[in-house]
Amino acid sequence: MGIASWSGLWFALAIPLIILMYLFKRKYVDTLVPSHMLWNRVLRNIEANRPWQKLQNRLLLWLQLLAAALLVLALMTPFIWVNGGLSGHTVIVVDASASMSGQRKGEPGKDTPSSSTALDRLKIKVHEYIDSMGADGEVTLLKLGTEPEVLLTRETDQKAIRDQIDKLEAEYGKAAYRETMSLAAAMTQDDPDASVLVFTDEQWSERADDILFAAPVEIVSLKGEGTSNAAVEQFGIKNDGDHSTGVAVIRNYGARPFETGLNLFGDGQLLASKPVKVESGKAVTVTFDELPASDVYKIKLERDDDYAADNEAYAFRERGGAPHVLLISEGNLFLEKALQLSGARVTRMEPGTSASSNEPDSEGDMGPALPKDMPDMIIIDGITPAYLKTGEWSRLIQETPSWTLGGDGGKIQPDSGRTTVANHPVTRYISLNDPPAAAVLAGDMPSWGKPLMEIGSTPAAYAGTENGVNRLVFLFALSDGDLPLRPEFPVMVNNAVQWLQAGRTTGLGRMVAGEELEIPLNVEAAQAAWVAADGYAVDAGAAPIPAAAKDHSLAAVQTAPPLPGLWRFEMKGADGSVLPGYNLEVIAHPSESAIGQAKPLGFGGGGVGASAGGAAGNGTGNSTGAGQSSEDASASPDASRQSPGGLGPNPERSAKHSLTYLAALLALIVIIAEWGVYQRGRSI
Repeated sequence: MGIASWSGLWFALAIPLIILMYLFKRKYVDTLVPSHMLWNRVLRNIEANRPWQKLQNRLLLWLQLLAAALLVLALMTPFIWVNGGLSGHTVIVVDASASMSGQRKGEPGKDTPSSSTALDRLKIKVHEYIDSMGADGEVTLLKLGTEPEVLLTRETDQKAIRDQIDKLEAEYGKAAYRETMSLAAAMTQDDPDASVLVFTDEQWSERADDILFAAPVEIVSLKGEGTSNAAVEQFGIKNDGDHSTGVAVIRNYGARPFETGLNLFGDGQLLASKPVKVESGKAVTVTFDELPASDVYKIKLERDDDYAADNEAYAFRERGGAPHVLLISEGNLFLEKALQLSGARVTRMEPGTSASSNEPDSEGDMGPALPKDMPDMIIIDGITPAYLKTGEWSRLIQETPSWTLGGDGGKIQPDSGRTTVANHPVTRYISLNDPPAAAVLAGDMPSWGKPLMEIGSTPAAYAGTENGVNRLVFLFALSDGDLPLRPEFPVMVNNAVQWLQAGRTTGLGRMVAGEELEIPLNVEAAQAAWVAADGYAVDAGAAPIPAAAKDHSLAAVQTAPPLPGLWRFEMKGADGSVLPGYNLEVIAHPSESAIGQAKPLGFGGGGVGASAGGAAGNGTGNSTGAGQSSEDASASPDASRQSPGGLGPNPERSAKHSLTYLAALLALIVIIAEWGVYQRGRSI
């Protein structure tokens, strides 16, 4: 038992005052007696004035003295030491770094799941400490994430503390280890009743032993035993014409050899798979040759390990800033020049085979070979060649945005020459008063098409999205009218190129979660958002993240999304039209992959507050000297110990349990009993 406030002892002076009141109190008893007893009555009056006689058999006096003593004890705020609780001001540091999302195996005999993350284990441990929090306990909750964050300050409400703990989520950027612990040291520097409690897996990439603490520091380790992790350390693609070469580096951070399959995907399709075995602490390089061209490549470990954030990686096909247009035409100078003015790289190909011809070429295949450099869009000027409808050309057409001008088939004469243009990105800034052609192709509009241009009541052009691919169709050939000669024509071609490549995304490379990057924004972009496209972020159910804005417009510098995986930066114009976007691979900080290789933490200290008999360990008898090895202090997977500087293991944390309320309650009971005695008019 201990006393927290000896100043309350001054109120004990009330006890002798009560005794003096009884000593100076005169008490007479009137009794009817015969006359021969008069002398004895005189003697009794004399004895009534003797002080020592007044303190005999006075129940009211003893009750008053007991009540006064209990009130004095309550004012001195007595307490007793109990194990497992928090008292005084405790700064709880909770590790929310990426490695805390790794799986940990359950401990035998412990009430924990057979397999749960280190962050789940942290929440259970903190709740156990909060359950035994003393009445005078105050908790400051400090989160160790990508930056220090004070969640609560000197909080006494256990429910509020638990709510904040339950909301914790791992952060995958570079963890602010030193900054957070430096803040904890500063918060407890001048607080003699403070202590620091750190819940962590000890997977720290920065030194911390030079951070000095004046308060006791206790570390609750959640690093676990037998964890295994293999990571895709590097992944890249080298383009070589119509084929590519992929190179991946796989590293094993576990204590045992890791054997798994390595799968490589291109645009969501499995392209290749290889077995791989990596020895403990080693890395191997795996090469994939003759890969078909794809926009996005993904490599993934087939076998799951204890840390899923580094099991996959992405690479993007190298593309220039200008879109590559494959123009299939017998020759149209106006169209080619307009395409070049739009910034497109144009490759013109002769139709070669007419739509009515099914004769193979000299090589025995239907049509020419596919271009080595895959186009971003295909423009067909005139009759569609037959080879575009079969084989690899058919697949290319299905996967690539296209613009068709004219074609084969019957033509109809519009019932009127009045031309109307719909509100569409292709027709932006365009006004046509005269019809672009005298006749248009007859035929039904597909279900995905929406009228773009009408002559009278007859559709002359339509656009839409077929299976996620943009299509633009003009039902007339440019040679059938004077549209190429009009000043609106280059503007229309530029609009068409921009709209057709709206689904085209280029790669921004690889960024650590939470880091800033500069994005080349489209001048017409009015809104944008990060959308999870694949990988860990999609598995976690990540919601779209609105892009940062500055001065009522999109900011050029954006923050990478917080979860690893493939993300797409999607932009839209003011009218809701989709603009070209960008792909970004977001990764967790590489230092977080080395789970299972953590070393016991230690912090500098040794001041008055950093002794084994400090607030964190006073009265337990469980603290050891500074000479104990860190290996002994962390023998258990969830060990609890204290930092060097006179601090040793303290698995059963001591806390003050106040007896003030109990003493005050007993004093109240005695006062009520005293009042009952007084009401009966008795003092004995």
